[in-house]
Amino acid sequence: MARFDPNTYPDRLAFEANARRIRADEIAREVSTAGAWLGRQEHLLASRVDRLVATLQAHTHRHSAH
Repeated sequence: MARFDPNTYPDRLAFEANARRIRADEIAREVSTAGAWLGRQEHLLASRVDRLVATLQAHTHRHSAH
């Protein structure tokens, strides 16, 4: 809590409440960023698995020359 001047908040409870609010906002922002990143990674992984499955299906459905 070094970013706060204690003289700005003479009431300790108001000071701590504001610190909790700021901390909650920062955590929510980080969780939102992490969720967006995970969503992009999930989409990337799904598209790669799709391509792999399509490639494997193309190989297994070929008729042999024998």
